[in-house]
Amino acid sequence: MTEKLTSKDRLEIAVQSSLQFIPYIGSSLSTVYFSTKQEKRFKRIESFYEEISEQLRNIESTLSAFDYHDEESLVAIIERINDEVERETSIEKRAYLKNYFINILQSPTTKSNYDERRILLETLSSITLLEFQVLLSHSEFSEHIKDIFNEIEPSLRHGASSRLETLGLLQSFYFSDTYVGQSPVHKNIYISDFGKKFINFCL
Repeated sequence: MTEKLTSKDRLEIAVQSSLQFIPYIGSSLSTVYFSTKQEKRFKRIESFYEEISEQLRNIESTLSAFDYHDEESLVAIIERINDEVERETSIEKRAYLKNYFINILQSPTTKSNYDERRILLETLSSITLLEFQVLLSHSEFSEHIKDIFNEIEPSLRHGASSRLETLGLLQSFYFSDTYVGQSPVHKNIYISDFGKKFINFCL
């Protein structure tokens, strides 16, 4: 039996067993956590594909492109998407994952573009909704989130921008204005080509 279990299965069993050691409430906590967790994960996957099926009914190009996908590459990405959908609690992030999935179906996933698409998916998985909003504020969609963006605390905006730069979604350069013997330095942040491609895949 042990040999048939994946490392993920063994980890889940270990967590379930460990929760039971918590005094007084351990057994109940373990039961509630895992029964609720599995049910929610199933519903997320079910809802995800129901919504995609509904949207794809009117997109013939998706079906015509299917024969050109590299099967191994496409399956690998779908497996990764499923993992993310199962874990993701945010409805907004799941909507971005759905858009990403539909977009990769509309043009062939091949060995040559697999790495790029995998990086886009990994990036989507790793950023927060706040970071996504900061990214959109530097794009052509900035007007749509102006009110939301203004409510974000400046220190959080700065931290989000720095992380987005690290991921390659944003770029920046420094420049100075010279007047009356002073040369204050300013930082200009703009969306990168990778950032634009990322937004197109997710929206």
